[in-house]
Amino acid sequence: MGWFGGFSIVLLLAVTMALVQKGAEAKKPHILVILADDVGNADYQDVDPFMRTPHLTDLRKRGLLLTHSYTLQTCTPTRAALLTGKYPYRLGLSVGKIKGTYLRWLDEKQKLLPQSMKEAGYRTHMVGKWHLGFCHWNLTPMFRGFDTFYGLYGGGAQGYFNHTSRSGSYDFRDNHRVAWELNGTYSTVLHTQRVQKIIKDHTGNKPFFIYLAYQNARQPNEAPAWYEDNHCSHVQSDLRRTHCAMVAAMDEGIGNITATLKEKGIENDTLILYLSDNGGPLGYGSYNWPLRGGKGTFWEGGTRQRTIFVYPNGLKPDLVGTEYDGLIHVTDWYKTLYSAGQGNFSLLHEMDSIDQYSKLTNGITPSAREVMVYNIDEGRAAVRINDYKYKRGNRWYSKGLSATPAPPDMLLNGIATSVDGFKSNEALFNVREDPGETKNLLDLAEDDIKLGSYLKKLREVLDAETPKFTPFTLEWPKNPMGRSNHYSGANSPGWCCLDEQNLNLSSHSSAG
Repeated sequence: MGWFGGFSIVLLLAVTMALVQKGAEAKKPHILVILADDVGNADYQDVDPFMRTPHLTDLRKRGLLLTHSYTLQTCTPTRAALLTGKYPYRLGLSVGKIKGTYLRWLDEKQKLLPQSMKEAGYRTHMVGKWHLGFCHWNLTPMFRGFDTFYGLYGGGAQGYFNHTSRSGSYDFRDNHRVAWELNGTYSTVLHTQRVQKIIKDHTGNKPFFIYLAYQNARQPNEAPAWYEDNHCSHVQSDLRRTHCAMVAAMDEGIGNITATLKEKGIENDTLILYLSDNGGPLGYGSYNWPLRGGKGTFWEGGTRQRTIFVYPNGLKPDLVGTEYDGLIHVTDWYKTLYSAGQGNFSLLHEMDSIDQYSKLTNGITPSAREVMVYNIDEGRAAVRINDYKYKRGNRWYSKGLSATPAPPDMLLNGIATSVDGFKSNEALFNVREDPGETKNLLDLAEDDIKLGSYLKKLREVLDAETPKFTPFTLEWPKNPMGRSNHYSGANSPGWCCLDEQNLNLSSHSSAG
C-alpha cells in the first residue's frame, strides 16, 4: 500500500472519529429534575455541619453550585413558574395555594415543560407532589404532558406514612389509579424506588425526562426513627432533629438514585438539577441562615436556593466542583432544559424564561439574566437588577422575622450568630454584599449616582410589571362535591368544569 493509500486511511479514520465525536456531542442527555419541599439554605451539612446530606454534598462536587438561583416564596407559585416558564403573578398564582376543594388551578391552556420535552423527543415521567390543581382530569399530570405519574395530587400536607390529610383525604396515585396499598410506607421511599424503577426499565432511543418532586421536608414533621437515631441523634432541638431526619431521608434517596444511574451506565449522560421550592419555614425546624427570613416572605431566605447543576458530559471539566454566581430564576429552567434537550425554540410560546444552558455549561458570567422580579402581590413586591434588590409594600414582614436566626446547634457552638433586622416599607439592598439584608441603601441613593441610577431602574421595572399582576381572592369559591367522601375517601378529579371534558383514560399508557 502506497503513501497515498495510507494517507487516505488515516484521513478516513480522522473523519470517522470527528463524526463520532460530533454525534456524541449531539446526544441528548437524560434529564432528572429534583425539587425538594421546604428545605432551607442552612439545611445542608456544608452550611450547618450538624445536618447530614453527604449525597447532596457529593452531587455538588460533581457539578456546579448555583449561589444566586431563585424560586418563589411558596410551593404552588414555584411549581407553576417551573412548568410554565412564566412569572406566577401573570397567572393569578402569585401566592395562592391550591388546596382542598377551592376552585383554583394552573390555567389548563398553558403549555407545560413536559409537553415541550415530549416534542423534543423525550419520554416524560413525574414522581411526587403535583400541587397545581386536580378538580378535572384535564388538570392532572398525565393530561399535561407526563407519560406516567406516581405521587400525590394535592399540596403535600398529608402524612408521610398514611398519605392522608388532616381532613381524612387519602392522596396517592399510580398513574390514574388510587394506590391504597401504599398506606403505611414512607413516601420518600416510594418516590425514590419509583424513580429507580423508571431508570432501570428505560429502553429505546428516546431519553427520559423525570420530574421528581419530593414531599420532604414539608410538615407534618415525620421521619422513620432510624434516620433520627443514626444520622441526627446529636441535634439538640427536637424540631431540628426531626427536620434533620427528613432531609437525611431525602438525601439517602438521592444517593440511591444516582447509584442507579451509575449501575445503568448513564451517570455521565444524565443532567441533574436539584433545588428546593422555597426557603425553609421558620418554626418547623428549618433555617435559612445567613439569609434573612423564610418561606412565605420575599426576603432572600424565602426565595434564594442552593441549587445544584450536574451534567458530566456537558460541563467543562474545570467547572466541576465550582460555584456559579450568575443570576438565575426558576422560570429559566424551562428554556434551559429545553435547550439541553435540543428542542425547537420556534415551537415555544412567549414566556419569561431565559435560556441559560450555554452560560452554565461554559461557566460564563454575567448570566443571561439581568433583571428578575421576585414576585408581585397585593401589598408587596420586589425586583432585582444585577446585585441590587428593591422592595416596596406594607406586607413585607412576617411575625418573628425582624431578625435572621441561625440553627440552634450552630448558635450553641459559636459557629454562627443571628442577624438583627429593621422595618421599612421601602428598601434598597445590595444582596451580593449583604445577603442578610441588613443595610437599607435607600437614603444613600439620593447622593450616590450609581445607587440612584439602579433605584430609578428598579422602580421602573415594578411600575411596568405591576399592571400585569392577576389578583386572587383569599376567599376562593369552594365546591362541596370535591370532598373526598364522594370518591371513597381519596382526592379525585371530577368536580369542576372545563371547556373540554371528552376524556379517555385508557388512551394514556401506564408505561409511557
